[in-house]
Amino acid sequence: MTHLLATTQGDPTFLQEFYFFLCVVVFLFGLFLGSFYNVCIYRIPLGLSVNRPRRSFCFRCGSQIRWYDNLPILSYLLLRGQCRQCGARFSPRYLAVELLTGIVFLAVFVGTNPPGSEAFQVATLWYLAFASLLIVGTFTDIDHWIIPDGVTIWGTFAALAASIPIGLIDQWPLLTEFGPFPLLREYWDEDLFTIMLALSQGPQMLDLPPEAHRWWDAPANAAIGAAFGFSLLYSIGVIGKVLFRKDAMGFGDVKLFALIGAALGMFGSLLTLFLACLLGVIGGGVGMILSAVRENPSSVLQESPALLEESPGRPLEEVPPAVRRLEEIARSAPRPRSVHHLPFGPWIALGALIVLILHQPLQQLVAQWLF
Repeated sequence: MTHLLATTQGDPTFLQEFYFFLCVVVFLFGLFLGSFYNVCIYRIPLGLSVNRPRRSFCFRCGSQIRWYDNLPILSYLLLRGQCRQCGARFSPRYLAVELLTGIVFLAVFVGTNPPGSEAFQVATLWYLAFASLLIVGTFTDIDHWIIPDGVTIWGTFAALAASIPIGLIDQWPLLTEFGPFPLLREYWDEDLFTIMLALSQGPQMLDLPPEAHRWWDAPANAAIGAAFGFSLLYSIGVIGKVLFRKDAMGFGDVKLFALIGAALGMFGSLLTLFLACLLGVIGGGVGMILSAVRENPSSVLQESPALLEESPGRPLEEVPPAVRRLEEIARSAPRPRSVHHLPFGPWIALGALIVLILHQPLQQLVAQWLF
């Protein structure tokens, strides 16, 4: 990996020659990780280990899923979404999460390394991890109205840590696009409107020379963005509570915005909030209909919390104790109450992904609107 990064940073033609190959690799990598994210989505909210048992299994018959039956997309289609041993049906969302992860990975790679790029952005590796956190947080929020601290709090620390090598290695770090540095340093003596206009366009849109970048710009932007994102949504929650006399914002969403601020900076946080509100309004009608008729979410894994049953050739007492214990925990876990709206977290995550993938066109639109 070190040799690959050195090659892509030093040879402007490398990324262009192998661009399609890298896109295929990133997509396939996303498919395989999507299978693991299904495990995280199911187990983490229930307080279960994501690696014990290490292999997925069917809750109906307790059979462990063989490796060739656990290949992303392909195995589900070949088995028609059923357990090979007992025929139990698995939710199609298992397939959807795998496919979604592959598509998101590909979009993030292209968004951070557009066709014609002269060098590979090291920040791409972090932003793939950032997209992964958003995917896991989205589906746990849909299923349980919970965004795990492992996604938000530890994700924020990971973003702050990743910003240091990004600032040191990348020739023009993507995180500097979201400000406030180096633009604040370059436009310090200008009026407030000019500063805001410069922040909306980003350094590359204003053709600042590479020398304007300092290695500490990316870490500074990440730290400022995390504080800004947290404060932004926390303030909205406080104002909403005063106006409506009830909690208007979940604290998980507030912590999620700290992660988004650390990954996308101040300006990225503002764009994410705008898009999340817009998407929430547009998709809210559909979400209300779906949530009204859905009493309990379907599990996305082979470990769906179906009742253990005696199946031909496998009495209940022969089911492994570990499988029984996991099933008991899953069965006793509180289910989401029937609601008439969807949580805000998925819209936040979708808005953040749009900002990450389409940041340059969005900056152009904002600049045109300000003019």
